[in-house]
Amino acid sequence: MRATKPNADKPWAHRDAPLLEPARRLVRTLVPPDQLFKLYFRMLNTPWLSEFYILGRGRLRHRRIRASTRLVIEGYPSSGNTFARQAFLMANPSVSPTDVCSHTHSPRVVLKAVRARVPCIVLVRNPRDAVSSTIQRFARVPIGPAFQYYSRYYHSLTPFRDQLVVAPFSTTISDFAGVLQRVNVRYDVDFLPDSQVDLSSDAVVRSIEDQYRTRHNGLIVEERVSRPSSKRLTSDEVLQNLTEEERNSEAAALKSYHAFLDGAHGVER
Repeated sequence: MRATKPNADKPWAHRDAPLLEPARRLVRTLVPPDQLFKLYFRMLNTPWLSEFYILGRGRLRHRRIRASTRLVIEGYPSSGNTFARQAFLMANPSVSPTDVCSHTHSPRVVLKAVRARVPCIVLVRNPRDAVSSTIQRFARVPIGPAFQYYSRYYHSLTPFRDQLVVAPFSTTISDFAGVLQRVNVRYDVDFLPDSQVDLSSDAVVRSIEDQYRTRHNGLIVEERVSRPSSKRLTSDEVLQNLTEEERNSEAAALKSYHAFLDGAHGVER
């Protein structure tokens, strides 16, 4: 049996580098909220700066592509990232959580997986739902830039669809075992060793809640937990009264969404 390091199964438990947290607080103080989101994701797509940040950020340090990485699961925020990661680990208990790269929300990481020929699932959700969920969970995220980043994210990955496993949100939630079967065929791996594992939506959500309680002293903060919540508004409620610029950004995001899914291998529309 492979020896594991302390907290190997708890990536969130790792501390940030000593100077990173003060630097993050300073940036949040100096940078206007409508620019902070743009700055953050521009940084994630800048090679050397992204690596520096991920290495310093405790909870992300072991979620980067390394020699031991078995699978990359990436997508725009609120697209089923936590669900997919948790379901994968439930189906593959012998895989260390630190050997799954996820939650960077950076297309650069996906392209790195393509070059390294690491199995990769890219999750995709209708931008209205993904953006409305994201801006409720993360209060500093403005609507316009959120849609704009969505467009850039999937536009940059569209030319590489055939080298990935594309998983729409609805399929991820309803049939993640089927997604893993496509990964097995695409990459000649075996990521569904026990077909008896319950990967139903209810089972995975319960596991997510259990893990969340472990991280937050037994409590669940409905506004932040990575699963559906009755405390959140619907996309129609969140996205009403948009400015003209925001509507244009939404339309561009919807165009990128359909362009990414149309013709994606193994995806039914």
